[in-house]
Amino acid sequence: MDKMLQNFRHDFRIYRKSLIVQFHAAAALRGAFAMQILGMMVNNTAIIIAWVFFFGKFGTVNGWSVHELIGLNAIMMMVFGSMMLLSTGVLDLPKHVDQGSFDTFLTRPSSVLGQLASSNIDVTAFGDFILGVILTVWFVATSHASLLGILLFFISLMIACVVFWSFAILLPNIISFYVFDGDRLVRYFAYIFLDAALYPTGVLRGALRTILLVGLPSLFIGAVQVDILRGLHWELVAVGAALASFWLWFSLWLLKRSIRRYESANLVGAR
Repeated sequence: MDKMLQNFRHDFRIYRKSLIVQFHAAAALRGAFAMQILGMMVNNTAIIIAWVFFFGKFGTVNGWSVHELIGLNAIMMMVFGSMMLLSTGVLDLPKHVDQGSFDTFLTRPSSVLGQLASSNIDVTAFGDFILGVILTVWFVATSHASLLGILLFFISLMIACVVFWSFAILLPNIISFYVFDGDRLVRYFAYIFLDAALYPTGVLRGALRTILLVGLPSLFIGAVQVDILRGLHWELVAVGAALASFWLWFSLWLLKRSIRRYESANLVGAR
């Protein structure tokens, strides 16, 4: 147990230092750094404004108003931004596997996943995260929820982060161990997962809602959190915790199994 704890501390220290280095490198050109963040915030704001006009024209959609829609987008931006900031490097896994540069991560005395996750950083994710936090705080403050409801809401946010990281970041990229040049396939899979959660989910009923809750758990990165804040839904928190635990275990297990079948491209060159 002590050995495991020591290994975890060592791996986390390497991960943290690597991520800090990536951040300083990305922020070296301050003007470009600020413009990328601002540009993403403007892009996300434009999408929300478009939905505001939609609801202004058509009113509510099966109980969903512009208030819930803003909350949905805010939660998704915050979850997406935070997970991308912490593990952008995982998205480069297909490139590393195809080109053989994945060897570098295997030869270092540290967690392969920690090295991979901290090997890159997406500057635009700061824009998603900052705007997401601002709008989420506004959404919670204007929802008039009870303290228990807010507590469940924040628990569900942690569930959303685990589900998103496992299902939209790690699992799709593991495909690269089985399919050569799988970068496009990985992106399509991630887009399907995200697109399924972007729209007012008040219209979803029956089998389709069940699929998006369990089979393709997109609703757990926004819609479920909105529903929990509107009313206490212990069952959604319980289901979410079970799904998050399963997908986290499965994605980590599949990564470990997939690494065993990795064959180096044997590229010649200094590393």
